[in-house]
Amino acid sequence: MKYAIFNGSTVTKSGTIYELFPNVSFPKSGAPASFISDNNLLEITEWISTTKPDQKLTKVDVYVEGGKAYDCKVETCTEEEKNAAIASQWSNIREERDERLKETDWRATSDRTLTDNWRDYRQALRDVPTQADPFNITWPNPPS
Repeated sequence: MKYAIFNGSTVTKSGTIYELFPNVSFPKSGAPASFISDNNLLEITEWISTTKPDQKLTKVDVYVEGGKAYDCKVETCTEEEKNAAIASQWSNIREERDERLKETDWRATSDRTLTDNWRDYRQALRDVPTQADPFNITWPNPPS
């Protein structure tokens, strides 16, 4: 866990509690809340939720905003980055689809008769990449 020492809205130093205070012994549970407040420390937030594929998380110097410390910012993706994220997500979807098809391959061997329900399910899996949004996939349910 990383912390920022701040003065008002300015970060003066950041790092782990042991890097910031190398000559102080702390219990296994970490620095007590009183020590944290007495030394103007804020825990650094290292993750902010983004909306894929339109946004990306960028690492930046630690800053304080709204009483919280951050080492990242949400930025808008370029068109190229957006297209790359979509292509990557479709690749992941196809891998997942292929794994789900493999799980049912034994039902499609020539010495077995594939029921209509399983045939429809396998076709629905093959059709998954035709959905419009790779970040909001509706997977078909296997027959019971």
